[in-house]
Amino acid sequence: MILTITMNPSMDYNYLVPSLKLDQVNRVDNPHTSIGGKGINAGRVIAQSGEDVLLTGILGGPVGKTILDSLLAEERYVLDFLTIDGNSRNAITIMHDGNTHTELVEKGLYLSEKNEQLFYQHLAALIEQHPITVVCISGSVNSDNGHFHDQLLQFIRKTLGEQVPILMDIAGEQLKNCLTQTNARPNFIKPNQQELEELIGQKLHSSQDIFSVLESTLFEGIDTVMVSQGGDGAIVKHQSTFYKIEIPKIAIVNTTGCGDSTVGGMAVALNKQYPMEQALTYSMACGMSNALSKTNGTIDPAQVAAFSEQIHLFKIKE
Repeated sequence: MILTITMNPSMDYNYLVPSLKLDQVNRVDNPHTSIGGKGINAGRVIAQSGEDVLLTGILGGPVGKTILDSLLAEERYVLDFLTIDGNSRNAITIMHDGNTHTELVEKGLYLSEKNEQLFYQHLAALIEQHPITVVCISGSVNSDNGHFHDQLLQFIRKTLGEQVPILMDIAGEQLKNCLTQTNARPNFIKPNQQELEELIGQKLHSSQDIFSVLESTLFEGIDTVMVSQGGDGAIVKHQSTFYKIEIPKIAIVNTTGCGDSTVGGMAVALNKQYPMEQALTYSMACGMSNALSKTNGTIDPAQVAAFSEQIHLFKIKE
């Protein structure tokens, strides 16, 4: 069973408008609403791929109840969230002016030190109860603890051992702190190019710039680093081999959740023990399929199969 951890689930509202005009009223149709949070989106893709998935994290308040009720209604998952005081967040995405998207995202539930300890107890019980084969740790956490994610990584690694793949899709200070400690390493991370630039504090102007960065000691011990580049595909370092992944052009409906869907696809591929090149192709195809759906974290298996045939991997060096 694949476990996804989402410390900041959300109620997502997606608006599609021809253009966004500032400092005036923008009249829009009703938004498309869905349940979000990076780990939940990944979990939905995992379930749609036919794999058993357990979703956990924290929820609270009326928004949290709506999120949980909606997930229960999907009848896709094993659900076991920790309920804490406060209210889960709303997230608004406005698609406008072509493929531009603007996001308004609340901070979400605050994870106090007390609730952090309660979550570790909750997680330990889940791991004891379920045969976990792959773990996805995805998204932000509203916490004063800048080391929350690297401590969580160390806890899971110590509890489950080295044989269970751990995927991390996080950013900013939390990602930096995960990479600068050496007590435990994830198997897979997926920063986009902007997140990678923020991580190292410099602009990257070419694929060669990215290759050079990925060879730094910061990424030692991580099996696979995927740098997503939107419609331009991705650059991947798997062990000592570098790949450039090119994807076909598609008529994008929704960009929100594409990266999460890619991570969900990779979790499925690792769980099925696909060879890495097949795993990369499958995960990218999941991200593409999500781009054609109004609902975040949604794929069509027939589309995924078709896109998998159209994606090209170029081995740059090994």
